[in-house]
Amino acid sequence: MNFDLRNSVKNFPNSAGVYIMKDIAGDIIYIGKATSLKERVRSYFASYLPDKTRLQMSDVASIEYVETESPLEALILESNLIKKHDPKYNFKEKDDKSRIYVHITKEYFPRIHLLRATDLHELNGKNPILYGPFNSAHAIIEALELIRKVIPFRSCNVMPSKKCLYGYIGLCEAPCEKQISQDEYKKRIRSVRDFFEGKKIRVYSQLKNELKRASKNLEFEKAARIRDHLYALDHMKQMFVIKNEQSLPLFHRIEGYDISNISGIFATGSMVVFVDGMSEKSEYRKFKIKNTTGANDTAMMKEVLFRRFKNDWEYPDLILVDGGRGQVNVALTVLRSMNLNIPVVGLAKGPDRKKDELITSQILPRAEISLFKEVRDEAHRFAKGYYEKLHRKSIAG
Repeated sequence: MNFDLRNSVKNFPNSAGVYIMKDIAGDIIYIGKATSLKERVRSYFASYLPDKTRLQMSDVASIEYVETESPLEALILESNLIKKHDPKYNFKEKDDKSRIYVHITKEYFPRIHLLRATDLHELNGKNPILYGPFNSAHAIIEALELIRKVIPFRSCNVMPSKKCLYGYIGLCEAPCEKQISQDEYKKRIRSVRDFFEGKKIRVYSQLKNELKRASKNLEFEKAARIRDHLYALDHMKQMFVIKNEQSLPLFHRIEGYDISNISGIFATGSMVVFVDGMSEKSEYRKFKIKNTTGANDTAMMKEVLFRRFKNDWEYPDLILVDGGRGQVNVALTVLRSMNLNIPVVGLAKGPDRKKDELITSQILPRAEISLFKEVRDEAHRFAKGYYEKLHRKSIAG
């Protein structure tokens, strides 16, 4: 344990920002974002770390940071720095084919939407306008929603003949009804690009100038809209919150599993994925039980896990199963048969069915219990939804 390095974290601020880990040669080996730089980085010195995080920390000689005014700006800065420096321990950004980009089209009235890395080949033309990649779809969706409150933009696949809900609630300037000229709209898009390029001051200055012109020209309704946008910009730190990250280095990716059946009929299994504490619905998977008969939940769990790990999907840092010691043990059996060392957590209702009982395969921080419950509940919801779908389908017949 590098005690000098650990002590240096005590002087880190509680503000949002990006932390930069370097090796003894001064090369950048990892970049991450944080809502609280002190809490985020301090968690890397916990007593338990997954193998890949422990390997990473063995190479770290110094940790620097860059403060930002909001978690949103930390999210964007992290992406830009990773792309620039290509740190060797940012595995997710290098290997994950499902990473997310923000794409701005080159249409007459450009639209802004999210694009998976696997769909980049569908882009036409040269030099597409892309920002990213971003690790979490959930985080970048929230970021775009917030930016849209400051700079309204179009996101529809096909330009409609009349304005949609976004137009009515002020999140789009409704170019479909010619409520904004092409030149003015492209200025808006330029401002969105400024946001992703770290030029928030320019966006603020432009909005202030627009407000002055609108007020001078007695365009009171327009001035009121601009004031709302400035207010949203001023309060960005309060409006956009990346989830508490105190333990994110421990469990970057958590997979939750549950079984749903009644007496073994229409039995289904679910796999839900949480990345950095947020659900990634695009990576959810559902399993129709094929090889287990009767109401044998542990055997069904075993079947689901074997089928899951036969696929070439990213491995989790932790597996959570809805159940007790039996479900935990069967998960460990599957993992050991595949020579995988992944912690397993079970969440079971206690003897009185009123209190959750935590069963772990090794010592883990109990501070994670609220996140574990969220993963467990989501796995249960997803499995039950698939079971009900199969049941309805059988009745419809």
